[in-house]
Amino acid sequence: MMKREDISIERQLVLLTAVEMDDSQGETLKNMLSGHIEWSEAIYQMVTHRTLNMFRYNLKKFGLFHLMEQELQRLMNTQWGVFKERNSFYLSKLVEILQEFDKKNLVVPILKGNLLASIVYPEIETRIFNDLDMLMKLEDVTPVVQTLESIGYIQGNYDEENDVIVEVSRKEKVLHQMATHEIHQFLKLSESKFAKLVEVDVNHDILWKGNCPYKVLTKDLIERAVPIELNNTRGYMLDYIDNIIQLSCHLFKEACLMIWIASLKDLKIYKFADLYMYIRKFYGKIDWNALVDRVKEYKLEKIIFYNFYYIELMFGEIVPKSVMESLQPEDLEYLDQYAIENKEPSKWEFDFFTRLFDVNRILSIDKSKAEGMTRFLDAKFG
Repeated sequence: MMKREDISIERQLVLLTAVEMDDSQGETLKNMLSGHIEWSEAIYQMVTHRTLNMFRYNLKKFGLFHLMEQELQRLMNTQWGVFKERNSFYLSKLVEILQEFDKKNLVVPILKGNLLASIVYPEIETRIFNDLDMLMKLEDVTPVVQTLESIGYIQGNYDEENDVIVEVSRKEKVLHQMATHEIHQFLKLSESKFAKLVEVDVNHDILWKGNCPYKVLTKDLIERAVPIELNNTRGYMLDYIDNIIQLSCHLFKEACLMIWIASLKDLKIYKFADLYMYIRKFYGKIDWNALVDRVKEYKLEKIIFYNFYYIELMFGEIVPKSVMESLQPEDLEYLDQYAIENKEPSKWEFDFFTRLFDVNRILSIDKSKAEGMTRFLDAKFG
């Protein structure tokens, strides 16, 4: 297995700066920047892995931003400014939705990017996200839909040419709900320059449909959800352990299912950084024995170990060794498998770091394994 120190200096720089760096790492960053860096490679990787704003944050943290070429400084400052406005706008829309849910006593926890930007990342600009993700019990579908529709959201698709949202048919809504882990997306046009379209994705399952051997009851997650406050508004998040489980399930399915691999959305550093930053932020509040028990109860050892294994490879040790040992499956061959929705998964030809950074990995996938993806697409889009 290739280690982090074996990869190029550009790729090491991307990984080092994808999470908030410790005070002790400033000298390491300074030394890296004083050597030769192929910036076309480094900046491309930071953009495609959504970590450029974290890079800027870390440069500023250690007083090293001035070392960058001026054009790169301008690029980073512009992106920082755009996402300050964009994320702030998105979160104002989230607060509006939470206020309406609260009026109806609906417990709909927020997930992923919009949660992490609010409570985990050091600045709102440092976690890029493109939609508002939430989790609901299926029995709440009617009040959730009615609430979102009452404030202008439409379950539909965006017609870019005519700048309108076209509502989908009832049949399409039902098929989407049955075939996927979510109900059909909600969209709303806005006046914001940087978020012309507000998208709300409401999940009813944290796993995937089809050939999925795992089961986590959404009602269990929602029963354990804890209240949080965003801009003086009550919302909910999953408890500390369930958030780790949700982030891990999300990353695992997108890393290993053909639907995401084929569109090059499978391996993105920010997803691993999310989990690492979350664990570091709430380390003292996580009951690790309870985590092991819950993971084993749901039989999710392979999924959780996959995530813990790779965040350690990328960012260093963070999960207690005893937890790693308790969750480690006997056979680790699955760590390099993909197309897991098929009866027989395929195995990557490349090591993890090569496939993480090399977009040409798509050329090596086993095309015969696409049947599971085709079935998924047929079910989702008819």
